[in-house]
Amino acid sequence: MLFLFACDESYDSPKVKLPKGSPRFEPNTYVVAGFFANEKTWRRVERRWKDANKRYNVPRYHAAHLNAKTWEYEGWTNPQKIRYSKQMLKILKDQKKKLHAISCGLLADEYRKIINEQGRMNFGSPYLVCFKTCVAIIAKEMEEGGFPPEDQFAVVFDRNDIGTEAVKLFHELKDDPGFKYRSRLAGCIPADSEEFPILQTGDFIAYESFRLLHGRKQGVEQIRTVLKSMFDTNGFSGYYFGRDTLSRIKEPLESATCRPNGFMVIMPTMRQAVQSGAYVYENPVR
Repeated sequence: MLFLFACDESYDSPKVKLPKGSPRFEPNTYVVAGFFANEKTWRRVERRWKDANKRYNVPRYHAAHLNAKTWEYEGWTNPQKIRYSKQMLKILKDQKKKLHAISCGLLADEYRKIINEQGRMNFGSPYLVCFKTCVAIIAKEMEEGGFPPEDQFAVVFDRNDIGTEAVKLFHELKDDPGFKYRSRLAGCIPADSEEFPILQTGDFIAYESFRLLHGRKQGVEQIRTVLKSMFDTNGFSGYYFGRDTLSRIKEPLESATCRPNGFMVIMPTMRQAVQSGAYVYENPVR
């Protein structure tokens, strides 16, 4: 059986508009997240998702714009925003365990402070770190979680500036015998979220995962109701690289001999995480 992981990224933006010629803004918190499901479940989600967007007369779901009531949501009232959000959330929750969220976050400012330039070259940009960790999480879960050996998954992600690098990295993992879960990898493509509506669900969970991680960094411990309501209904595998984890992998990461972006951190499955409470790393994929 073929499964599909539809994902997107979310990160903080400058609080004020930067003057022309300013250095490129580096996010402090970065997340890649999405949903994992089989093709039958995705067809059901896509049909209902498109119908909901049509009823509300918007071309697509976009969490950041909705939250700010800008762009396609300009002029919306708060009750209208809430009704629309609840409708989209219901579509996701109605799938129950057939639709599972996977998220990986990185405290990017801590990454730049703790890991030196060589280490960051070995591990990759914040996007690639989070992207390949999600891929590894799914592949490992399928291999060790009782999926039939012939089952695989493909990845579709919202098109971005480094999408070519993400696709290249995916296929390097698929072809590399050093990555022991590689048989689970099928394919990887970038796409436009209006043409491929299930990507909008990735936007949904990436935004909520970002709000959770960035909020906790700012001392906000309360989990937003939207995300909390999904934990028991859909299932959620969430990981992040913070100060402690980055410090723990600093030496092997910086001293690794591997291709650019080749260092892999293999996270525990959720069952292992509950048992050990620890992150683990394995030898880098060379």
